[in-house]
Amino acid sequence: MEETKRRPGRPPKQTEFGREFLLNNALIEFSKNGYEGTSLRTIASLSHVDVALISHHFGPKLELWKAVVDYLAGSIKERAPFRQPFSFADQEDAQQTIAGFVEDFVNFSFEHPHHSMFLAHEAVAENERSEYLIGKMLQPTFRELKPFIEGCMQAGAIRQQDPALFFLMLINSASLLATMPHYAFRLSGDLANAEAFKEAMKRSVMANFFS
Repeated sequence: MEETKRRPGRPPKQTEFGREFLLNNALIEFSKNGYEGTSLRTIASLSHVDVALISHHFGPKLELWKAVVDYLAGSIKERAPFRQPFSFADQEDAQQTIAGFVEDFVNFSFEHPHHSMFLAHEAVAENERSEYLIGKMLQPTFRELKPFIEGCMQAGAIRQQDPALFFLMLINSASLLATMPHYAFRLSGDLANAEAFKEAMKRSVMANFFS
């Protein structure tokens, strides 16, 4: 029997497509090489699919990049611990909630080191990609955390300042440091163990960002 012909540009029906697997590979490549330095063929090879399959599901490279941002935003939203206003009685009342937030925030940073690397590549320019990143990831994440930050300020657990600046300094310092443990290892023998480094990071975030 003659094989059924397929239309040009469409991937064969038997080709498997693991969307999350491919997006994770794309995230890693964009994080390591930046947008311009990333090749769709490399992502396809790592994902064990034909490059035409990427074009079929996502379109051009920019649309794949946007899908990666959506993927990142979804993973952050799943972990977002605070979605309502906070009113702490006092600083002591806030400490337990803060400790839980710092624990999860640092753990997330270590579990997903490519998140901050991806952001770092896009932070230097204002363009369509940076606008998409701000609108899809940074602004929604800030909206989630702003009530918590303001509640901590009212309780005296965070010094009075612009909540947006506090948010940006926190995510940039802690998240970025989680991607470069080798620097910490070289500077301090106490941080030569990965788990020790992570626990020290939690203590440092508490000491430097919260009162």
